[in-house]
Amino acid sequence: MSPALAVLALALAADPRARLEQLKARQAAEAAAAQALGQREGSLLSALDASEQGLLAASSAAGAAEAERAAAERRLRRAREDEASAQARLAALEAELSPRLRARARMGQLSELRLLAASASLAELVKRRWLWERVVSHDLALLAEGQRALEARERARRAVEGEAGRIAALAREAHARSDELAARREEHRALLAAVRGERSLHERAAAEAAGQGAKLAEFVAALPPAGSAAPLHTGFAGLRSRLPHPVAGAVEVGFGRVVDPRFETVTLQKGVDIRAPGGADVRAVAPGRVAHAGWFKGYGNLVIVDHGDGFHTLVAHLASMSTAMGEEVEAGALLGTVGDTGSMKGAYLYFEIREHGRPVDPAAWLRP
Repeated sequence: MSPALAVLALALAADPRARLEQLKARQAAEAAAAQALGQREGSLLSALDASEQGLLAASSAAGAAEAERAAAERRLRRAREDEASAQARLAALEAELSPRLRARARMGQLSELRLLAASASLAELVKRRWLWERVVSHDLALLAEGQRALEARERARRAVEGEAGRIAALAREAHARSDELAARREEHRALLAAVRGERSLHERAAAEAAGQGAKLAEFVAALPPAGSAAPLHTGFAGLRSRLPHPVAGAVEVGFGRVVDPRFETVTLQKGVDIRAPGGADVRAVAPGRVAHAGWFKGYGNLVIVDHGDGFHTLVAHLASMSTAMGEEVEAGALLGTVGDTGSMKGAYLYFEIREHGRPVDPAAWLRP
């Protein structure tokens, strides 16, 4: 057997069920991608959007299941600590009570009478009676506390058993969610690979993206003042060449006419692509009011800030959004984080500036 076959055999022998599940997930993903791409009359952006939103939903569900499992683990640890504490208290009470209980057992049922009868005087009798009552009262309190400690231990033990069972169920759910997430991710990757690798699909995607750009322009032009009828006057027009960059990163694709180096397709870029790591903070470039914060086909998570006097800025493909429609923001306020939602080329930030609905070159507005 060749070394490669030996390694493969060992891998399969280690956990053939897990390997089989992985292969099934990949096969299902490839089939789903082929079906989506096979419908030539359908929309590639719609297929990508549906795939990505399914991926986001699966990721959210997997995260929630994992968080619940971690919470159950914490409850299990606390229950075990409570059980150990109750057991320690019970042992201490037993150690304190055992000698006296054994002594009373040796003295028999008439131990109190014998103790009192041995008194030499009435004063000693009263004193012995008082001391005996104190001892009996103390022992009864210890017994009651021991009963409570015993009940606490049993409650903690039942909690331990319950949480252990819950953790097992949550672990199964988290594993199922993880498998679903892996299948969704494979399907999305297969779709992206097909779009990137086949010229006709690439051209269709570019054409659809241009159409979505026109719809975005109509959407921005139709936006009312966000959340308030009061007009905004932030002095945006006077900030030309002085705006901070929305995220730290290099401008990868500039404004205007862009030729794809591989397929030689021409697109009209209405903003700039800023390459930045996923999760990087995206901030408002100037004061304003959030006019839109949500999903937009072809742009993923999109935040639009109205700066007044007809100026808007747009940041797209966000992994997360940290603002809501109608919220007033200052320059530098966190809008979200860099992601790859709605993106066909990984994590980056798409940034636009529009004046009365018309896109303008951000290079003329951003600080060098």
